[in-house]
Amino acid sequence: MSDTARQRYAVGALAGAAAFVLAYVLVYALSISTVQDALLTNIAESFGDDRAAWKIVGWVFFNAQFVTTTVTVNIPFLGGTSAVNFIAENESLSPILYLLPPAVLTAAGIATARIDGTTDLSRAVRVGPAVVLGYLPLAALGVVLFTVSAGDSGQGAPTLLTAVVLAGIVYPAVFGTVGAAIATAFGDS
Repeated sequence: MSDTARQRYAVGALAGAAAFVLAYVLVYALSISTVQDALLTNIAESFGDDRAAWKIVGWVFFNAQFVTTTVTVNIPFLGGTSAVNFIAENESLSPILYLLPPAVLTAAGIATARIDGTTDLSRAVRVGPAVVLGYLPLAALGVVLFTVSAGDSGQGAPTLLTAVVLAGIVYPAVFGTVGAAIATAFGDS
């Protein structure tokens, strides 16, 4: 692999990691008051973790990418597992949250293409998906970090497969490529 290709992938990985962190911070800023005041915090407290608001925001962050939260309750005769999207099911959370990850990932694709000096669409299609390299590992790590557990009583976490495939691969690949294509189409070069 050439030094240019390595640099392109490194820039994409950094942009992807930055996009993940920035999107989480934006979702946090727009949803933390609702999370702290709403039923979501009661869910965390029922799991025995009363300081889990940042984890619940992680659930909302993944929900903004159409990744459900899997909540499992292990109580005899009352237990079960359900998949929930809190944005779709809670009127207090704004649907605008769905726009944040795509917008930030598009910006990451634009930044990656600009730094790479991409001037043609065929190269943009190769540069944009490099955003996955930074976003995917953080998406997988996010599933672990945003798990709220109550020992044997149950747990809640972003649904692993869709978190990795949809949020970790599809979203950054698609929106990173869109961003790189936009950078190419409106480039000053």
